[in-house]
Amino acid sequence: MLLPGLSPNSSRVIQLPRPTGEPITLTMQPLSLGFHRRLRSRGFVAPQAPRKVARDSAGKPLRDESGLAIMTSDLGDTDYLNEVDLYHQRVAVFAIVESLQSDPHIRFTTSAPCTKELSAWIRYADALFDEMEAAGLTAGDLALLSNWTCRLSNLIESDLQKATTNFSSVAPAAPT
Repeated sequence: MLLPGLSPNSSRVIQLPRPTGEPITLTMQPLSLGFHRRLRSRGFVAPQAPRKVARDSAGKPLRDESGLAIMTSDLGDTDYLNEVDLYHQRVAVFAIVESLQSDPHIRFTTSAPCTKELSAWIRYADALFDEMEAAGLTAGDLALLSNWTCRLSNLIESDLQKATTNFSSVAPAAPT
C-alpha cells in the first residue's frame, strides 16, 4: 500500500529523564500492525476472574428465577490480581522491546524462543523484564516508555490511560 506521508520506518528520538539530570536518548518506533495478533497467537490473553456464588447479606446464595445459584466474578481474588499485573507487565515489556528495535544502541541478551509454547514466551518476557530492571529502569521509566510507544503507535488516549493504571501507579501526564 502506498500512502502519502507514511514512512515504513517512522522512528522518533526521545529523552528518558534520569534522576541525575542527564537524560538517556532512545530511538523508538510505533508498534507494528500485527503486534496484538502475534501476542494472541502465542497465547497471551488477559486472565479471567474466578467465579463465585453471589450471596445476600445473610450469606445465603442468591438464585435466579430458575432456582440456579447466581455466579459473579471475584475481581478481588489475590491470585487473579497477581495474574492481571503480570499479564500487563509482560504485554508492556513486549511492546517496549518492539518499539526499541529501531535503536541501534539497545540490545537484549535474552533471545526470543523458537516455539509458540506460551510457557517459553512467558519466560522470555520475564527475562526481558529482569534485563530492564538490571539495567536500572524503574516502574516510572516503563510507564513513560509505554506511554511513548502508545503515542507513536496512535493508540487512543483512553486505552493508554486504562493500560497505564493497570500497569503502574505512575500515570502519564495529560496532554497539553
